[in-house]
Amino acid sequence: MWKYSYLLLASVAIVLVLGSCADNGEVKASLGQEFSLSIGQSVVITGEDLEIRFVAVSEDSRCPKDVTCVWEGRVIALVEISVDSSSQQLKLTQPGLTEQYAMETYKDYQLTFKVEPYPEEGKEIAADEYRLLLIISK
Repeated sequence: MWKYSYLLLASVAIVLVLGSCADNGEVKASLGQEFSLSIGQSVVITGEDLEIRFVAVSEDSRCPKDVTCVWEGRVIALVEISVDSSSQQLKLTQPGLTEQYAMETYKDYQLTFKVEPYPEEGKEIAADEYRLLLIISK
């Protein structure tokens, strides 16, 4: 019986070790394909020498849903873009009071994006809840 307990314990340990190594936070996508990143995740665009990492939300002053505001606010997603072995940080800014995608251009690439979730009155958005939805095209 002890032999089976040790075997079960060893199996569980192997599964836990392999499971922790399996997810490195990297996503693979193609040009024109929509994908979602959480803070800290990266995407590699297939067939391109392009990698984008969602670093942080540096500002989220968007006017919450169902609230009257003097200013629409904005959300700024900070990303790190690596193209052809050079890397640069870029601020992707989406205006408030809309859930429409915004666009930025970087070198030969067009980044169409939006940040979710949209703020609601009385609810704070935790960093791990943010998602950057992106479509990369040329």
